[in-house]
Amino acid sequence: MPCGCRLPRGVFALSLGILAGMLAAAGAGASGFSAPEPGVKAMGMAGAVTARADDPTAGFFNPGALVLVKKGKLTAGGAGEYLNQSAYQGLPPGIGAGTAGQQARRLSPFPHVFALKALGPKLKVGAGAYTPFAFQTEWSDPDTFAGRELTTRSQLQTYDVDANFSYLVTPSFGIGAGVIYRSSKLSMGRRTSAFEPDVGPVDVGSLAIDTDWDNGTGWDAGFLLKPSSGRFSLGASFRSAIDITYHGAGTLTQIETGDAQFDALNRAALPYGVALPLTSAIAFPATANLGIGFAPSEKLWLEVDVTRTAWSRFQGLTFAFSSEPGFSRTVQQGPWKDTLSYRLGVQLEMAKGILLRLGYALEQTPQPDASLAPFLPDADRSVLCAGFGRDWLDVAFQYVLPKSRTTLTNADALNGTYSGSTYRLAVSITKK
Repeated sequence: MPCGCRLPRGVFALSLGILAGMLAAAGAGASGFSAPEPGVKAMGMAGAVTARADDPTAGFFNPGALVLVKKGKLTAGGAGEYLNQSAYQGLPPGIGAGTAGQQARRLSPFPHVFALKALGPKLKVGAGAYTPFAFQTEWSDPDTFAGRELTTRSQLQTYDVDANFSYLVTPSFGIGAGVIYRSSKLSMGRRTSAFEPDVGPVDVGSLAIDTDWDNGTGWDAGFLLKPSSGRFSLGASFRSAIDITYHGAGTLTQIETGDAQFDALNRAALPYGVALPLTSAIAFPATANLGIGFAPSEKLWLEVDVTRTAWSRFQGLTFAFSSEPGFSRTVQQGPWKDTLSYRLGVQLEMAKGILLRLGYALEQTPQPDASLAPFLPDADRSVLCAGFGRDWLDVAFQYVLPKSRTTLTNADALNGTYSGSTYRLAVSITKK
């Protein structure tokens, strides 16, 4: 083996077998409802760090890299995601023809913290807390939005806590594995309507849906081959699928129409102000990552990563009301499709230890046209990234630009075009 290192033949064969198994086991993807990468160095390089992970955030990107981290005991920080624009333009046929909608602009925080501790010369343990999946929509002017009976707002929140052990097989080869505990919550709002004589359909209720914080468990594993020369590295990691079943309730609040008799009839017919039990479920995807890094010079690092995520496990999303079946809705059609993402990251060391980072990611959407809806409008997207680091401080910026996407086959006949853009700014500190 080049670069002045030698990996035992059996270990090398085992690592190739693990890699082949991981890539076969997972489907493909990013996009969907993936959250920003929980690491500011990684964000500056578009997430292309599987073969480099060199701080405690390696617990997320590649557990096998933890034992090869030379500096860094604690990393804490977060990203702020600002929805710059998200617009809907209705098209025929269907209920949205000739209408338009706009999401309210908002800032969403995504904090993270990772710690790393040596247990001996060949063993390290890492722990982290972060958000792996999330989305949020809130449509302006819900009284007039054409899709208000489908969604006026929606949100998925998830928090992972993981613990990983990483072992140094040789001076240049580390492996790692651990467990993941996920806690998650769903919420959404939508309108309900009734037919008023001489007027037609009118809004008579606002349904607020909230689940409990429910949980599930999974695992992760990875390896990193990083010869002592530092000119080349190869890494791979896998994060397992996690299934979560949600329990919660929906509450219907009456919207007065101004017709006292009609409003009284609705109060008698509809379950206003009652907690209506519901269930839902999400099959979160497994992901596999392969990264290859190369240093053309001592100051320059280049890495290319490919990510596969098994979005096809996601068979749709339904809120099922046991006591009021008429309120049950499928808000995302399934199955989604497996997708791929491609990431390129560059790091350049400048004078006085200043590190400049650049990156680009191309992420496919797993969402079929029939599922493109105001609950979650997704599309293929490009992510342009830049970052800065020095000593204990890292800063990153991302510009997320989804392609404009049109559906004429929406399952609820809300056809149209969705477009938008998002900014992300992240800051972290690392204790050496």
